[in-house]
Amino acid sequence: MLELEGVAPPRERNKSARVTGFAKPYLLGLGYSIALFTVGWTTWRGRASIVDLCSKLGYRHDTREPIELPAVSMHSITGDASAIRVHELDAVDGNVSEKELVVLNSLVVSSNANSIFELGTFDGRTTRNLAANAGDHGRVFTLDLPRASVIGLTAPIHQHEERYVDKDISGARYRGSSEEPRITQLYGDSGTFDFSQYFGIIDFVFVDASHAYRYVVNDSLVALKLLQREGGVIVWHDYGRWDGVTRALNDLRVNHGKFAELSYIEGTTLAFLRSGSSPQ
Repeated sequence: MLELEGVAPPRERNKSARVTGFAKPYLLGLGYSIALFTVGWTTWRGRASIVDLCSKLGYRHDTREPIELPAVSMHSITGDASAIRVHELDAVDGNVSEKELVVLNSLVVSSNANSIFELGTFDGRTTRNLAANAGDHGRVFTLDLPRASVIGLTAPIHQHEERYVDKDISGARYRGSSEEPRITQLYGDSGTFDFSQYFGIIDFVFVDASHAYRYVVNDSLVALKLLQREGGVIVWHDYGRWDGVTRALNDLRVNHGKFAELSYIEGTTLAFLRSGSSPQ
């Protein structure tokens, strides 16, 4: 075994040292928990932390709809799409997870998507990544709901979704990037927006707008019309996490032939459909 001269490996910590070392995170965790469960729950961030803690303990808060879509592995649908580009890796509330971002990017590459439509821009993190992986000549069209449009929507959205609409600018995380010239920012309510000029010209659709049941159904049916070819891909976010998304996709799979092959990707909240793989 090779050694580094002049130094020695650290000594093994005895039980007393291990207990002492654990004391700091224990006390910090205790103090945080007391604050979280006394006054912290009054803020939405605090409530989100409580829900996240419960989910780590196996309790699914506010999710009553069963997961009925069959599970598929990432590899089974992306193959060896290893040459992907990843930007803005760090996720914030409202984003896809880091793993989900990798899956999305891999799906874009493996499906040779050049034209992409995203429903729900939010901060533009996925928008930038979709554009980066569509290639130098790829285009991304992304639709977002302006803050002023929350009043008078086609159908009610979940009250927790309003904070994702309440922002100064859509797509802040792609602004100023090398991908921005290939991104077209659109604004409107997906329930009333005129998609007709995009029908039949899109390779890949990412559905992550309102998570309310009626909107998910509408956006899913729109996504089918957007696709230009068999083998085109639709991906949804938050299946198994938001009841509206889960129920809508469960119902579409059972009641609409073109969604019969809907599945969800293991280890994520992404649902997936490749067009032309289901009965007409």
